Parts: sequence; structure tokens; C-alpha cells
Amino acid sequence: MNVAERIRQSLASGGGGGGGGGLDYAPPVTAHTTQPSSLLDQLKHRGRIIDSTTAADKNDCNDSSHFIVELPLGKAATPATQKKEEDMTVQELVAQERGENQGMSWDEQMTRNMVRLGKNKKRKLKASKGEDSDDEVEQMKQWLPGATNAKEGTRKQERDQEKAQQRDRHRLMHEKLHEDKITSKCSWWLESSSFRKHRLLALGNHVSLVMAPPNASLIPGNHFYLVPLKHAPSFVHVMADDDREIWKEVQRFQTSLQNLYARQGKSIIMLETVLEHSKGLWQTKLELIPVPFGTLQDAPMYFQSAMREQTEEWGTHNKLLKVSTQKPLSSVIPKGFPYFFVDWGKIATSPTATGYAQIIESESFRHDFGLDTVAGMLELDPIRLQRKQNHGYEEERQQIADFLKHWEKVDWTKELDVAAGK
Repeated sequence: MNVAERIRQSLASGGGGGGGGGLDYAPPVTAHTTQPSSLLDQLKHRGRIIDSTTAADKNDCNDSSHFIVELPLGKAATPATQKKEEDMTVQELVAQERGENQGMSWDEQMTRNMVRLGKNKKRKLKASKGEDSDDEVEQMKQWLPGATNAKEGTRKQERDQEKAQQRDRHRLMHEKLHEDKITSKCSWWLESSSFRKHRLLALGNHVSLVMAPPNASLIPGNHFYLVPLKHAPSFVHVMADDDREIWKEVQRFQTSLQNLYARQGKSIIMLETVLEHSKGLWQTKLELIPVPFGTLQDAPMYFQSAMREQTEEWGTHNKLLKVSTQKPLSSVIPKGFPYFFVDWGKIATSPTATGYAQIIESESFRHDFGLDTVAGMLELDPIRLQRKQNHGYEEERQQIADFLKHWEKVDWTKELDVAAGK
């Protein structure tokens, strides 16, 4: 008869010293108990049964052969039926340990034992110092006035962290929308969402040559922008940051355009207007306009007169600053200041200066002041009237195609393609 059958008989007869519990098993004391005893030893070794003397008082049980079946806790078991480790005997703890170790690897068992050993040492150390354990401290914290549950505090911390991350996402989205709103107005910049690729005429390593839109040109098809590829609020920033390669490319584009229009009896005048609101994400540009040689000789007089008329709007700083090859723009205008700049190059009527610069101290300064001055030199309508005219797309494409036929002869950027092995 195997052990299971004996247990069932014992339960049916209500035998054993369990007091009606039906869980005690007392095998008959006979001489043939070797085999059942070995089976019980196996069950005991696996933690399935324990010696009755470990669960009850030894004085109440003289027969050391009694065993109590240690039934595994199923889904219906409740925490109330489980003993705490403090209330268990050594044998019960051994049985529990063996039951928990089933299905665990040696590494997992060793890791769990080390964690338990560390907790016990920490608990004993605090007890020797008269300190409360971490668990006791946390439990006492819950009874303090105004204290919150640890789990609720953790959940609140997680919610606060999630809200902070959400605020960061919204802030980044707002900054991105604000950036796109500003850069979209810089339609001459390659990084702008409103840039039109067909207006790109030539591309250097640091500067691009762009055709100005017809409704923003004094002479459609003959009005150009020089734009840094990297973000730059002004060319003073470019030169102050010692990024001389950008200004070198500006001068090479200027020279190529001068060589191109010299065959037509013209030269190039350059303008830059940096207003107070242009700081931040605003992208600067140099406007280049071909002007007849005879008219260009009068450029110093025209701009000196126009700039003096604007003195009241600019504020008290009314001194004109001369710009030359020996005194470049970055040496006369401090970095971060709004300014107006005009450059006409080397001409006979201005042997000592190639242009003027002026710090702007008034928010009422007109951003198209330079274009209107050039329009007056060329006897053209102001640029604000030009913006009201409609120009077709095919007309603009034809103007760009005509320019590129002549530009190909003086295009210095071909050297970059040769250097790159194209």
C-alpha cells in the first residue's frame, strides 16, 4: 500500500492525533515499515511532509513516527492560513525553503539567499544601535499627521513626472512652431519652408546666390540675394565670429557679378538692413543690384543725403561710419546692433571709402530704405509699388534662364566642383 492510500484511509477513519483535523497520519507500528518509511523520508526530504514533533509539543506525542502532511497552497489558499516566518519552527522553515526552491536554479537560490542575508544583517545592525528597521520606519510614517501612503506618494511622483514630460513636449512643439513661423518668412534662405528652389542660381560652400522674387525686385531678373547657408542674423555676426570664409565667398560672388555686368556698363551695389526685430531666428541677406557706372559715381552723395534726412528717425546717433577695405564692416558696427550698410565698391568719387554704415536707433526705420534710395538713383518707382505688380511663374523662369546663360561664363563655383572631383 503506497503512502497516498494510507493517507486516504487515515482521513476516512479520522485517525491520528490531529484532533479532528484529519491531517495527521500514523502508520501502523509493524516490522515491515522500511519501504513506507523510505517513501515518507523521500516526501519529507522534498518538504511535502514534516515530523509531527516539529508541529506540536513533543510531550504530547510519544510516537516519533507520526507525520503531518504538508499540503501545497493552491489558488484557494488565503494569507490568513499562512504562518509568518517569525512563528515558524526550524523544520517548517526548512520545508518552506525546499518548497520554494523547486524550479529555481542554483544561481537564483544563491541570489535570493544573499539578499535575505543582507536584510537580516541590516536589521540586526539597526537593532543593536537601538534604531528601527526600514519597514518599521515606513509604517510609522503612515501614522504621522499629513503623511501619505508610500504607494500613493510613488504614484503622485510618477504623475508629476509625466506632467513635466508633457509640458516639455508642449514647450518644444511651441518653440518649433514659433521657429517655423519666423523662418518661413525668410523665403530667400535654403532652410526656410517657403524657399523656391528654382530661384537658386549658384551654391558655394558657405553662401548661396539667389534670384530675388519679381515683386521684390527693382529690376526683375537683375536683383540678387547673397545668403549664408548657416543661420546668421547679420554679416557683422559672421565677421565677428571670425568666419572669414563666408565673407570671402561674398566677395567672390560680388566680383563675378561685377565682371558679368561690366560688359553692360554696370557695376554692383550691395545693401544690408538689420532691424531690431531681425534678431533671433531671422536670416540676413545682402541685396545686390546692378547700377550703371555713371549713376554709381553718385552713390556716395545720394546715400549721404538720404541718411541725413533719416537722422531724426534713427535717433541721436547721426554719424555716418565709413567702410573701406582697411576698415571692414565688423570694425565699425558692434556685434548685436541693428544697422544699415551700403557698399558700392571702388569708384572714382570715393577714393577712401567703399561704403557707409549706420547704427539704427529707431524702430520706425523703414526696411526698404536702401532700395528706395537706389530706386531714386535709377529714377524708378519705389519698391512698395513694385510689390503690387503681378508676375507669372513662366516669366520668372525665363528671366532666370536668361541670367544663367551669361552667369555660366563667370561662375566661380565651378572651381568647387573641380576640387570635389565632379
